[in-house]
Amino acid sequence: MLAWKQKLLRLPEKIWFRAMLFCVAAIMAAGSASWLGPRIPFGSDLELASGSVGELLTILASSMLAVIAFSVSIMVSAYNSATGLATPRAIALMLADDRSQNALSTFLGTFLFSIVGIIGLSAGFYDDRGRIVLFFATILVIIVITGTLLNWIQQLSTFGRMGDLIRRVEDASCKALKWHGENPWLGAMPQVDIPADAIPICCDQATGVITTIDVEALQEAAEEHDVVVHLTIYPGKLVYPTRHVMYLAGRDALEIDPQVFRECVLIERDRSFDQDPRFGLTVLSEIASRAMSPAVNDPGTAIAVLNSALRCLECYAKALDESAEPLHTNIHGPEVTVADLFSDLIPKVSRDGAGNFEVQKRIQLILLALSQTNPKVFADASVAASQSALARAETAIHYQPDLDTLYENAKQVQRAADKGKTNA
Repeated sequence: MLAWKQKLLRLPEKIWFRAMLFCVAAIMAAGSASWLGPRIPFGSDLELASGSVGELLTILASSMLAVIAFSVSIMVSAYNSATGLATPRAIALMLADDRSQNALSTFLGTFLFSIVGIIGLSAGFYDDRGRIVLFFATILVIIVITGTLLNWIQQLSTFGRMGDLIRRVEDASCKALKWHGENPWLGAMPQVDIPADAIPICCDQATGVITTIDVEALQEAAEEHDVVVHLTIYPGKLVYPTRHVMYLAGRDALEIDPQVFRECVLIERDRSFDQDPRFGLTVLSEIASRAMSPAVNDPGTAIAVLNSALRCLECYAKALDESAEPLHTNIHGPEVTVADLFSDLIPKVSRDGAGNFEVQKRIQLILLALSQTNPKVFADASVAASQSALARAETAIHYQPDLDTLYENAKQVQRAADKGKTNA
């Protein structure tokens, strides 16, 4: 059930689904002209309009076919460019882009509208009034196409560029981190020690990655069977048939069919941004690592990634301040710690940019910013990450003034963390 629910929720992200809706609407618009025409209660002398509609539709059909081919080639080129410049994990966000999907769907819908209109004119489906209706519908379609083309041209100036990719990953990361900040432990109760007599539940499926946990369905199942559920892993974790994903604690836990609880956990082949708070930071680190490779040598991109990560973590801290009370009292959820979030980003960037002074300095700067603005959340993890990054820099940077600057930056992080904890 959860798998089908997720498929339905993700349908609007599929380009074929939106294109299908536009095509159906276009066919209905072209076909309805023959039905609306006889129902117009007055005549019209627009013979020029009704006679020229066939030529307009022919022009639209031929031009839209070329535009569709051009747009598809541009999109494929952008996907390939993103794969080479950034990371293949960012392609899913480009595929779900609303503006590109709307553009391609509008072009395809216009093409079908034109074809259906031409077929109807050739077959004599339209009377004089129907031709008038079709003419005005064609004018409306031309207006829509003009706006879509202008929007699409603007989109092409940034689509698939490095800045665009970083922004998309940042937005997806902020959304997932905000949800986890507002719903710590997946909206369930905090972790506690698992009772010794609790019954372990394995995933019992092929190896994959947890992408979604339906906590509401878990709560309903737990209440129905009078058990307490202890989740041990959160979305983004690798699972295999013998790995325990949860424990059931209760007097009748042995008599419960575990499949009821397994169905609340969706396991897929690849990670998803939806409920996975660490995936976005991992993708950002991959972009930075590729930028720091000898073949690319682009520290500016790594610095841009660190700036994006800072905004994501600030969003997470703000959401923690607004977190709600646990709603699912029969479930104890797993905890995503700040150290976990840092481990997906800081060590990788500091490793690949160990010898780059500008990148190392920016790492210390964002850790200082986090320690100063949200010491309660980030103080301890920032100090640990700062010392780790400094140790990597010491092995690769040999110019002493640069090292002295980094030493001072690390001390500032330590002082900010100490001051924050003292004030708290």
